[in-house]
Amino acid sequence: MTKTRSKSKNTNPSVSASQIFTTSDANEAYRHFLPLVQAEVPADRAEICRLSVDLVRANVDRGVGAIRPHLGRVVEKLPLCPIDGMLELPSLALGLVAAAGRVVAAASEREIETRLEKFRPMRDLTLRQLEIFAELKLVPKQRVAAIRRGSGPVDSARDGVDIVGVFHELAETLDGKHPFSPDYLAAMAEHASWLLVQLKPRGAQQKPSERSPEAVVRDQFWTVVNRRYDHLREAGVAVFGLRQLDAHVPPIGARTPSPSAAQPTVKTKPASAAPAPAAPPGITADP
Repeated sequence: MTKTRSKSKNTNPSVSASQIFTTSDANEAYRHFLPLVQAEVPADRAEICRLSVDLVRANVDRGVGAIRPHLGRVVEKLPLCPIDGMLELPSLALGLVAAAGRVVAAASEREIETRLEKFRPMRDLTLRQLEIFAELKLVPKQRVAAIRRGSGPVDSARDGVDIVGVFHELAETLDGKHPFSPDYLAAMAEHASWLLVQLKPRGAQQKPSERSPEAVVRDQFWTVVNRRYDHLREAGVAVFGLRQLDAHVPPIGARTPSPSAAQPTVKTKPASAAPAPAAPPGITADP
């Protein structure tokens, strides 16, 4: 980790001569900027981050690197430009990367199906075992029958939670009478609980998506990065002009074209067939 604090050369009279925070440690950047972004951006005003945070960071690094040698010119042309905030952008973008890493994305259909494939045999085996115990009057028969009722993935996941609950409640009675280890039952319970969070019952009304606290923090970081980058682009216009702006300080979500895409494709015309030699006078060519 590289962390330095140096006096800013910002001559903006409205901004105190604060120290610029820089670091190469994403978690350190997250901890440092978290109170700032939460104070600056209320949760309900945070813009949703829809860009790749790694792409954002790359463009931030490129833009700040282009502006840094020309800070004197920026101050001269834009005396109110917040130089400190711009120079902290690379570290702030690192904090955004760390914040995004804390957001748990919704599971894909493939992930859910993979979990179901692991969970279904465990649920079937343990439930049949409970039905045998019920016939032997070791567990309440009605309770096991209630678990068996119903169908569908959501019901099966709920069964998993209930089945493990029976094994735990009657652990002394059932000890040594079944093959399921505590680790096996714990894994089954974990699968069941995960599925209950991810699966939605059929016919259930879809609630408006609510951002998790982690997603809100990510979006607060993104909002501050985006605002500061606007200042960086304004500085870019002052230094490079509008026509050359994107080449030096690209739009924050811009993607660099691949070398193959950047090179124009040269189309070659197919070689035309050479004309057939003319037949000598008086001789007719074959059709």
